[in-house]
Amino acid sequence: MPDENIGEKMKGVAKEAAGKLTDDEKREKEGEAQQAKAQKKDEAEEAELQAAKKRQEAAGHKGEQVRKQD
Repeated sequence: MPDENIGEKMKGVAKEAAGKLTDDEKREKEGEAQQAKAQKKDEAEEAELQAAKKRQEAAGHKGEQVRKQD
C-alpha cells in the first residue's frame, strides 16, 4: 500500500530541515535522499499492486476464454 513509508519521508523532511537550519549541506542532502528513497519504495509497491491486479484480471479472463460453449 502506498505511503507505508511515511515515517521515512518524515525523517527525511526533518533531516533536510535540520541541515538547512544549521547550514549542514551534507545533512540536508541526506534528508532529500531519504525522502526520495521512501517515495521510490512507495512507487515500487504501487507498481507491484497494479501488476498483481493485472495478473489476477488476466487469470480470470483466461478461465472464461478456455470454456467451450456447446
